[in-house]
Amino acid sequence: MGKVVEFPKVKKRSKPLWRDVLGEVLRGERLAQERILTEVAATAGVSPQYLSEIERGRKEPSSEVLGAVTEALGLELFEVAHRVGELLGTRHEAERRDDERRESLERERAFAFRSDLPARHPAVDLGTVLVLDVDGPPVVIADGGATAAAPPGGVYLLAA
Repeated sequence: MGKVVEFPKVKKRSKPLWRDVLGEVLRGERLAQERILTEVAATAGVSPQYLSEIERGRKEPSSEVLGAVTEALGLELFEVAHRVGELLGTRHEAERRDDERRESLERERAFAFRSDLPARHPAVDLGTVLVLDVDGPPVVIADGGATAAAPPGGVYLLAA
């Protein structure tokens, strides 16, 4: 009757960039010290706009600028680099665990395609092609006696 073809999954998340995490660390330290952006920027000798772009991960500062900003915050450069490295490592490990868990769940789910079951929704005419974006619980598609249980988290093509 038909055949279900799974499309390759597209990774939605990109890995965090050094500049993004650096900005988080710098902004977090500035806010923890209850200091305003203009004050830290003036002490570091950079414009408030540039410091804001650094904190938002939009700009990657030179080592001289980074040194000036860390000094303005009363930090050592190695301390900031260590914090950024720890955060990147923690996020990488969490992402790796999530990927392993997701792959394990996908392996456990049996993908079923049976054409010998009666149609559950005879009023539904799927035509020749139906594309689904399945992100929730398994979905059952029925047409003319064909039933396919699609595991969540993928995009599938059902062709009759």
